[in-house]
Amino acid sequence: MHAIRIHQFGDVGALRYEEVPDPQPGSGQVRIAVRAASINRGDLARRNGTYPGDVAFPFILGWEVAGDIDAVGEGVDAQRLGQRVVAIARDGGYAQRFLTADFAAMPIPGKLDYDVAASIPVVFLTAWNGLITTAKLQAHEWVLIHAGASGVGMAGIQIAKRLGARVLATASSAPKLDFAARLGADATIDYSQHDFVEEVWRLTNGAGVDVVLESVGGEIFEASLDVLRTNGRLISVGNTGAKTATVDPTALIRANLSLHGLYLVNWVTNGGAWPALAEIIQLVARGAFRVVIDRRFALADAAAAHRYLEERKNVGKVVLVP
Repeated sequence: MHAIRIHQFGDVGALRYEEVPDPQPGSGQVRIAVRAASINRGDLARRNGTYPGDVAFPFILGWEVAGDIDAVGEGVDAQRLGQRVVAIARDGGYAQRFLTADFAAMPIPGKLDYDVAASIPVVFLTAWNGLITTAKLQAHEWVLIHAGASGVGMAGIQIAKRLGARVLATASSAPKLDFAARLGADATIDYSQHDFVEEVWRLTNGAGVDVVLESVGGEIFEASLDVLRTNGRLISVGNTGAKTATVDPTALIRANLSLHGLYLVNWVTNGGAWPALAEIIQLVARGAFRVVIDRRFALADAAAAHRYLEERKNVGKVVLVP
């Protein structure tokens, strides 16, 4: 089979399209013939070495795929062969074959396109866990979602609106702002033209927001504390800006604020994510949630796909097609 491997950390030039042996499923595993593999911004961080955790080179990137089970390991029901599934693993997605645990490959409805299915788990589970499980967002509360045209932003806006919350979303261009509005954002903020802190207070008539879903880090993380009202919750789900931040405890104490970090791997590993993922898949299949695919790249063009994300050109999800 062919796969995209990295032999050392680096820029897009580190991504190599190579022929490698087909992986063989071990006990409790399934192998998937990949039809679509989703790209996440975390993949860029893993490629350049800024993502938490160790890797062993050579290394195949990719957390989530959709495809058909074509082999099963010992202890797995043979009736799973041929099933259309969406699947998650710690790595291996940028390839024509993908190994994962039996329980981590979830059947998908026949009407759900592979590229749509592959784009669901990471971004929707992140937003779901952040807004529902962690922040416990309530109807009529105000929520600010940064990077509203990103994958997590796309998911977060729709989840918040389904809960009945009032949504503000940030983005950096007119097409991205329009995208967030079409998904349901009540108001949008062009952070390249306006101070988002001032805009939040203006748009909420001085009330501030109850929840911030933050994925950028650095100064955006720090400034997000300044838009929270009493008992507000800041949920940090990423650091795409790769910058550190400083938090003064007084900033939390002054209004009884809560600060939460979210690492999706923990929720997936302990099994808590699976009921949520099953529900999300059905909501997408029924049209209650939209998964917007911005562009599809051939697997061999993974470097171009990464460059496209790094330049922040995407409005929605980007997928690789083997």
